[in-house]
Amino acid sequence: MNHQQQKDNSEANESITTQEAIDLLFGEGWLEEAVCIEDEANCTIGAGLDWGNALPPLMLNLPLFGRLSTLRISLNREVRLIIETWDLGIGTTSATETARARIKERLLSPTPELIPHLEATLLQDDLYGEEFISNREALKSLLAVVLTDSDREEIAEKAANSIRTQVMSQVNFSGKLSA
Repeated sequence: MNHQQQKDNSEANESITTQEAIDLLFGEGWLEEAVCIEDEANCTIGAGLDWGNALPPLMLNLPLFGRLSTLRISLNREVRLIIETWDLGIGTTSATETARARIKERLLSPTPELIPHLEATLLQDDLYGEEFISNREALKSLLAVVLTDSDREEIAEKAANSIRTQVMSQVNFSGKLSA
């Protein structure tokens, strides 16, 4: 192994704190840097979190990965519970799938407005003692910021389309029976 490989391996093996890992994920300048890379390449690469460069040190912070996973799972669970209370029938699955996709999208590429909320949530030690985050109010507050108005509109449209499709297939079916 050459000297550079040894240096790279020793740097990758240094453990980082949760705050340092969060700074790697959401540090100032990450969005501007991603946009500059796109401009230099003269194409759209997909500005967002640069997991490629941040992944090795973040992998050394398993508690943060655990928190990110717990947060995502908990948000998905909470949005499912909320949607189930709406009594959408056949539209429940579509609404839930759409909401989960938007949550994943927002966590992978958070907006500058969302980042402080994510940082604050990830740093709240009391939320991460169990498999799920049990503080439903904290999850609802975060969902209110994670899901945008356009996300909520899309969730409603997907649910309505599912219901519409079901009604139309039943109308066509009953029309064929009477003919």
